[in-house]
Amino acid sequence: MAKTIDRDLAARLRAESEASSDHDYPANVKPVRANRSKVYSVRLSADEQAQVEAVAEARHLPASTLVRSWILDRLESEKIA
Repeated sequence: MAKTIDRDLAARLRAESEASSDHDYPANVKPVRANRSKVYSVRLSADEQAQVEAVAEARHLPASTLVRSWILDRLESEKIA
């Protein structure tokens, strides 16, 4: 059930983000990144990188955000009880 709620929330947040993707941040707002403490380097072929970037561009996301979302989705589906 939590998985469904998480996916529903993610879908709603994506839709809200898409709806406002052309809007500028208000002057008094500073974007804040989540507190991420580890960085992984992943080697991709030029073709694989181009594919990731094409999908990210089509979704109006930075490639790193797209890849992070894929990893988090997979981690959720692979949860060990």
